[in-house]
Amino acid sequence: MKNIAKIISFPFLLLTCLFIFGVTVSAQSVSYRTYKYGTHQTSMADGYYARPAQVVVDDNQYLVTMTIRTKKDLSPYPVRVLTINGQAPLNVVKTRHGSDYDYRYSFRTNNLKRDISSQIKIDVPHVYQATHNITFAFDTTQLPKLTNKKERVSHAESAIKRSAPQVKNKSVKPKEQLAQKKQAAIANRQIAHNARNQRANQQRQRNFYYVILAGVLSSLILIGVAVLIVVNAKERKSK
Repeated sequence: MKNIAKIISFPFLLLTCLFIFGVTVSAQSVSYRTYKYGTHQTSMADGYYARPAQVVVDDNQYLVTMTIRTKKDLSPYPVRVLTINGQAPLNVVKTRHGSDYDYRYSFRTNNLKRDISSQIKIDVPHVYQATHNITFAFDTTQLPKLTNKKERVSHAESAIKRSAPQVKNKSVKPKEQLAQKKQAAIANRQIAHNARNQRANQQRQRNFYYVILAGVLSSLILIGVAVLIVVNAKERKSK
């Protein structure tokens, strides 16, 4: 009974493992601070950033999504990210948040315990234009644990192996073996008998076709002979 339960539950466990280990971990909210580059002094750009950041683990890396939120009186999207962690921003999306403007972007890193540098450009028409270098410090106590793809696959395989139904090999008794051999012999004889009957039926069908063909040919010959007799008779009368 236990083996039956395991067999029934095994496909569901397999699907669950594939779902758990095959998809990206859900986003974790992580707080951070914005400093002047190379210092721990709060940057004037700190007020532009909406907190918290959203962090997910993706193939042994953190995918961090941040949002810059600015008021409409500063013009649409006055702050633009040039670089973040030495790379161009990823997945840039511009949306509205009520009357405000949201500039959302992402970057990848495998280490958020160190400071992350960024370069931004601020352009408020006729008021202020400048490029700023800033540094982010993330709250590492809220970070999800990194797990690479190999480890996820290994965990999934281990879980599947532990729960896979174990089929016991039971030795076949001599009497059962003898019965199986007899059944196999009977089945083979029946197959041979059926094959002979099939060949005999095919031969009878061929003979039947031959008889029909001979009858048709005989009828045609008789008709031909009759036609010749009639034609010859007419020719004699005409003479």
